[in-house]
Amino acid sequence: MHAHRWRHTYAHEWKLAGGDTGDLMLVLGWTSDDMPRHYGASAAAERAQEVQARMGIGERV
Repeated sequence: MHAHRWRHTYAHEWKLAGGDTGDLMLVLGWTSDDMPRHYGASAAAERAQEVQARMGIGERV
């Protein structure tokens, strides 16, 4: 496993679990807001779909 893949996976799992972006930056030592966007972007659509399903808003409309 490469470091970049680990960062992508870690950021994805962190956000999926409801973790705060600022806390993620502190934990991984990132100082730029670009880093969580970059490493979290690869799975952003999956997270959005899971949040939508959990919220169930489409079920009530």
